[in-house]
Amino acid sequence: MKRMKIAATILLTFILLLISFGTVNAAVIWDPGSMKEVYNPQGERYSYAPSVIRDGDTAHIWTCHNDKDGVIKDHIYYTRIVNDTVAESRSVLQAGPQGSWDSFHVCDPSVIAGEFHSDGEIYHYAMFYLGNDLDASLHNQIGVAFAKELSGEWVKHPKPLLTYPNDGYWGIGQPSATSIDGKGRLLLFFTQGDSVSTGGYRVEMDLLKMEQPVIGDKLPLTNDGLINNLGESDFLNNFDIAYNSANDRFIAVRELHPYPSDQPNWISSSQQIISIEGSSIWGGGGQWKIEGTVSPALTSFDRNHNAGLLRTAHGTLPDGEVIDLYFTGSDNSANSPGSPLYTYNIWRIRGQLTEGSMILEKNLTDFNGKLFSVHSMTNNLHTNTIEIQGMIKNHKLNDQQPLWVGYRIYDSRGYLLEAGTAYRDIINKERQFSVPIIKPEGIGSSAVRLEIQLLSAKGKLLEAKASTVNFGFNP
Repeated sequence: MKRMKIAATILLTFILLLISFGTVNAAVIWDPGSMKEVYNPQGERYSYAPSVIRDGDTAHIWTCHNDKDGVIKDHIYYTRIVNDTVAESRSVLQAGPQGSWDSFHVCDPSVIAGEFHSDGEIYHYAMFYLGNDLDASLHNQIGVAFAKELSGEWVKHPKPLLTYPNDGYWGIGQPSATSIDGKGRLLLFFTQGDSVSTGGYRVEMDLLKMEQPVIGDKLPLTNDGLINNLGESDFLNNFDIAYNSANDRFIAVRELHPYPSDQPNWISSSQQIISIEGSSIWGGGGQWKIEGTVSPALTSFDRNHNAGLLRTAHGTLPDGEVIDLYFTGSDNSANSPGSPLYTYNIWRIRGQLTEGSMILEKNLTDFNGKLFSVHSMTNNLHTNTIEIQGMIKNHKLNDQQPLWVGYRIYDSRGYLLEAGTAYRDIINKERQFSVPIIKPEGIGSSAVRLEIQLLSAKGKLLEAKASTVNFGFNP
């Protein structure tokens, strides 16, 4: 079921979100009033995985799209939107003939400007895309097509640029390109899924002369710093990336794991904005910084997936302090009378990119004692640090002696999972304290019993309060 939302509803959702899981300091501060439906194909059709370039009042959008009602066969569509009105939408790249490497599906476009010489012609734009020759999510490879205008006509290069053997695994796909020299040199980012793992990669290319393309070695991108919905380490895939020249960082939008358990369970419910320094893209290593999240709590969609960043024609952010995110919003099976696939449509939302870290907060209500209280728990998604915040209620007690704050974590059977160090000199002049909590491994967002202790300098227990909590934070 395709739903229309009004600004007041979105704003109310955002306010409720801040009340229950407030963002203390978010790198990306989303403007819920900017959320708007961009393109909604009618009938039993879907549209997802946008690549977007805007020129003034005109947005040029390429998506993965079916061409006939009820027929699941991917084309690449070009949609031109002028002053928020769809001026045209049509198929511009289709699967190849029987026997070709991309004879079944073409999808996941990424369009970039440059100078590309092929078969005696000079082209100004390249479209990288995923193609396969199987009626399955297997044997994916990456190819390229060229055009002289953004609207096409697109001419395919006959062979895939990045190949993958037909060995029964997902393969190589979901390309995203950024230009190096404004001509043929570029960085191509992609996902590879094989027998070992799924992860993000990049490769340097020079496609100035397609008779002799230069393709470098694959460099794996780090997973360090990536945190999933459960607060655990995550991996990189299905991402779109842009270069931010304002601070020499690459910024990406990626899907969050794990996928939902209800149907459809093959797409993500949330998108995450991340960034990394330019040197780590060139040389490897480094650590991603989590900048923001687009989740059902913000959009009211059951699924938020297959997103793309608004980029310039050369793959950079148009404004180093602004994120314009184009994402696919859709329903789950329970909220869709037909296939959820036919609820896939394109939305956009804008956010301000700041220098802060994304910190999520939730209230704790059962730690109110005579001597102290604990009121909240926070999670810094950049450092994955969890802290509890509280205050000493008896100011005379704090003035008379040094106080220590510690904690213990027990599982549902009463077994001790973690005993935190008691922290001295952590209480400030306003009698407030913030104590880091080590989340026990393997508990995810399961409920545990958290006990907070107030101790004297000699280790005497002055007061303890305990309650059942979980370490799940909904962004």
